[in-house]
Amino acid sequence: MLNRIVGFQMARIFTIRQYNKLIVKEARKFLIKVPPPDEDTVKKLIGLPLTEESENPTEYYMKTVAHRGAGLDAPENSLVAFDLCSKKGCNIIEFDVTLTADNVPVVFHDKTLDRVADSEKVLSKTLWEDLQKIDISVRHPYRERFINTRIPTLDETVQQLLKAEQRMFIDIKTQNGKIIDIILDLYEKYPSLHSMAVVTSFYPNIIYYIRRSNPKIVCSLAWRPYSFANVSYNAMTGPGERRSTNILKHLFLCLCDNLHEWLLPRLTYNILGLSMVLLHKDVISPKVVADWQAKGVRVMAWTVNHPIDKQYFAKTLKITYLTDTLTGESTVHSNSLE
Repeated sequence: MLNRIVGFQMARIFTIRQYNKLIVKEARKFLIKVPPPDEDTVKKLIGLPLTEESENPTEYYMKTVAHRGAGLDAPENSLVAFDLCSKKGCNIIEFDVTLTADNVPVVFHDKTLDRVADSEKVLSKTLWEDLQKIDISVRHPYRERFINTRIPTLDETVQQLLKAEQRMFIDIKTQNGKIIDIILDLYEKYPSLHSMAVVTSFYPNIIYYIRRSNPKIVCSLAWRPYSFANVSYNAMTGPGERRSTNILKHLFLCLCDNLHEWLLPRLTYNILGLSMVLLHKDVISPKVVADWQAKGVRVMAWTVNHPIDKQYFAKTLKITYLTDTLTGESTVHSNSLE
C-alpha cells in the first residue's frame, strides 16, 4: 500500500513538472523573444562576476551601487547626491524616473511629494514648472547641508553622470507608455549609454517594449514578493499595506503576484533577454544566486544598508548590492567601490 502511495505521488510530481515545462514551451511559440545584448557590452557595463575577482584581480567589478544616489547621505535622487557619490569614490548610481503631468521625465521615486518635501502634490498631476520650485531637502537628516535641492530632469541627470563617468541604473517607476519612447530617444541622443547604463523596472511589459525596439540596451527586472498587491515587504514582518482596499482587486493582484513569481525564472527572463535581476535582499540565498547564474543572469541585491549584510552579500554570496549609504564601504571592500 505504501509503495502504491509513494509511486502515485512520484508520478503526480513528474506529471506536474512535465506540464509546467509544456506551458513554458508553448508560451514561447506565441511570444517574440528578444535576444540578450552583446556579452562584451554587458561586461564593460557591469564588469566580471565577483566570483572571478580572486583569479582576475585587475579586471573591472561592479560591487556597490548607490541606491537613489545613496539617499541617506544626501537628498535622494538629486544631482548633489550623485556628485557626493563621485567624491566618495562610488561611480555607479541608481535613480528613479517618472513623468510629470506634462510628460516631462524627472528623477523621482514616489507618487507623491510628502515624504521628501513640504508638499502633498501628486507628481503625475503636477506640471514641471511647479515642481521646479519645490525643495526636496527639507525632510532629510542633513538638510542644512543641502538647502534648496531641486528635482532634476532625466536629461540633466544623464548629462551630469556621463560627464562624471558614472555608470547608472535607470529605474522606471511609471507605467505610462510614453516613457518607452523617451528612453529610446535618450539612447539615440547619448549612444554611450549602451555601455554606461542599465534600464530596470518592476514592470516587465515596459522592459519588453524597450528591448524589442532596441535589443542593444542592457536591462534588468526588479522583483520582490507581493510587489503588485502590497506597497512593501520585509521578511520579518511580511507584506506591508495593501495597495487596494477592495477585496476582489486585492485577490486579483495576489494572483498576479503568484503568476509573476512563477513565470519570472521560467519564461519572463528569457523572453526579455535580461542580463540581471534586482532582487529584494530578504529573498536571496546561495541557491537563488546559483539558479540564476545557471541561466546566465546576474543577481543584485537591494537595499543593503547594514554593514554585516554588506559583508554577507559581498564576501559570501559575491554579488553586487544597492545601498542607501556609503558610510563604512571601505571596511566592506578592500579595493575601490566599483
